Amino acid sequence: MTIAEFRAACMEKFDAASHELNARAKTNIEKYRKGERTLRLIDKDGKPLSGARVKVTQKTHDFKYGANIFLLDEFESADTNRRYREQFAQYFNLATVPFYWEGTEPDEGVLRYDKNSNKIYRRPAPDLCVEYCEQNGILPKLHCLFYDKFIPNWLPKTDSAAMWRLYEKRFAEIAERYAGKMYEFEVSNEMISTYKWKKCSILSYERDATLRMWQMARKYFPNETLVINDTYPPDVGREGYYSPYYLMIENLLRRGATIDKVGVQNHIFCGCRASQEEDLPRYMKFFDPELNLRGLEVLSSFGKPLEITEVTIPTLGEGEDAELLQAEILRTLYTMWFATPLMETVAYWNLADFTAYAEPGHDENKCRAGLFHHDMTPKAAAKELKRLFEEEWHTDETLVADENGCVCFRGFFGEYDMEIDGERLSFGIHKGQTCFGTYKINNNQNEREDRT
Repeated sequence: MTIAEFRAACMEKFDAASHELNARAKTNIEKYRKGERTLRLIDKDGKPLSGARVKVTQKTHDFKYGANIFLLDEFESADTNRRYREQFAQYFNLATVPFYWEGTEPDEGVLRYDKNSNKIYRRPAPDLCVEYCEQNGILPKLHCLFYDKFIPNWLPKTDSAAMWRLYEKRFAEIAERYAGKMYEFEVSNEMISTYKWKKCSILSYERDATLRMWQMARKYFPNETLVINDTYPPDVGREGYYSPYYLMIENLLRRGATIDKVGVQNHIFCGCRASQEEDLPRYMKFFDPELNLRGLEVLSSFGKPLEITEVTIPTLGEGEDAELLQAEILRTLYTMWFATPLMETVAYWNLADFTAYAEPGHDENKCRAGLFHHDMTPKAAAKELKRLFEEEWHTDETLVADENGCVCFRGFFGEYDMEIDGERLSFGIHKGQTCFGTYKINNNQNEREDRT
């Protein structure tokens, strides 16, 4: 297939619904991603600074956009490792940190949390990741507590009682070390897909295992944001309120699981099993806006915040035009998600080409779904993601105070800097928080009083 043919196949339904989708995005982004702010400026004597010119610059986004950080210090080249560290901090405000059991305790009793732990590919030590995030103002999220697929070989997988004791030990160890340090904790992951797993424990087949894991998670993480992670929006959209994921969440909630956030994935693994041309029909559901929006609507009915936890967007074809198509698909999907009222987070999956998971018959590297080339130079998709959050969904304004010293504006939720007469101070626009603030400009000594 030519690039034009790939685009026609993938974007046909989005193009046909572009008027409705654009109207939805414009309305919802304005309504759900922005807030109003009034700044009242006074001098040291309390008099309004009428006519003052104020430059307002957005510094951060409340909306979380990130990627997995599985390749932190994992490249053979020191220069590529340096670029990875630099680029991640420039492009994202959230990082998915790997806590797969096979990586945190590969041998019984040998824990790999410390940053100086021995290397395991795509499993950087959690302490290393958390330290990097703290140094760069990035929020780390834990992935994941109960994923019974990537587990170490030493576990007594057929002994239910022993497995429960060991899982509880794992939860307790993680809580002792990381409670209060993570943005959120994914509890259960991909439990709908256990029938596909080649390696798992007896717990994957126990009726109440997922519920018990959620109860255990709340026991050890009483004050943390706990996330459930599974399936794809178009699958939920096709099956609606009778989809396995909806029914699983409903069952868990009715039985007392305290789920704080609902996560869904978006892996378009086109090319991982066959040529991209042969494989594309398998993934056409991801390019159906009606199915995707219906799935998000069904999951929104729980009233919980939503998250796209794992995003894979392939590079279809070869060359610059193929990378431009990847960027167009990214823009289309991210706009749809950003315009979804309860969406709070979107996390991309593999950051660089040829660093993905592979097993016989399933090689995700063939999708070339990275936002960066293998040497960490940005592809068009990375540049587009940066443009969306730093230009299109971003607020920078120069304002003039009225006769009462007030400036009023509407901006995206986040933290801001304000510059006036050479002085700088900070404020925020956040959902549900104060919308009026009085600021005293006093010989570079800034004071403020916020009120609703």
